[in-house]
Amino acid sequence: MPTSKTLGVFIGLAELKGTAESDKPVTSYLRALPCVLYRWKVEEHWSRMVTTAGAKGSVSTHRESGWTTVAKGEVINPFYLKDDTGIIRIVPQGAEIQDKEIYNKTCKRIDPLYFSKGPQNEIANSDHERRFVETAILLHANLYIMGQAREREDIVAAEIAKDKKAPIFLISTRTEKQISAGLGTGFWVLMILGMLVAVGGVWAGHLALFSNQAQGWQPYAVTVGGYW
Repeated sequence: MPTSKTLGVFIGLAELKGTAESDKPVTSYLRALPCVLYRWKVEEHWSRMVTTAGAKGSVSTHRESGWTTVAKGEVINPFYLKDDTGIIRIVPQGAEIQDKEIYNKTCKRIDPLYFSKGPQNEIANSDHERRFVETAILLHANLYIMGQAREREDIVAAEIAKDKKAPIFLISTRTEKQISAGLGTGFWVLMILGMLVAVGGVWAGHLALFSNQAQGWQPYAVTVGGYW
């Protein structure tokens, strides 16, 4: 798929590249950096001794441990993608968002961060250790976007938003080359098979139409519905 420009993008599935911009950028919760969207979570480590009864009255004791998410949040608002021709509005709700990790810190209770950005109460069997992680799309970050272009309702302009008929809605801080490499062969095999099914359905539609064995529109409807 060729890369479209923000100015004059056609309605339908579009691929765009540019930078993330906003006239009202938000400040990330943990790192306090300007961005267009961010997500964060706080995990707390716990451990406990578990005693289990075995055969013939035997008893065994082992240690269990893990991380539990004790707090999380996100801010995902519409923003703009800017290239050398202009800007286009991006509505990120429902997209697969590949943002970047901007903060990752593990600390004990003596660290002020432990309670200032985390809950005041600890979980049962806590080891008094917490991990703070935040991901974001920073302001002015380079983006690769593939999604459905549609007309905006407020002004005469296009926007990229979730569409149940579109096969993909991706917002990524990775490059197109990195994304293609990460998809693997399985994705492309499924896409090719889908197109072959669609072509086969079209031929079936022609044959049925000319042989008067079925109404001409039915094979097309089944083909399109099955492919999407």
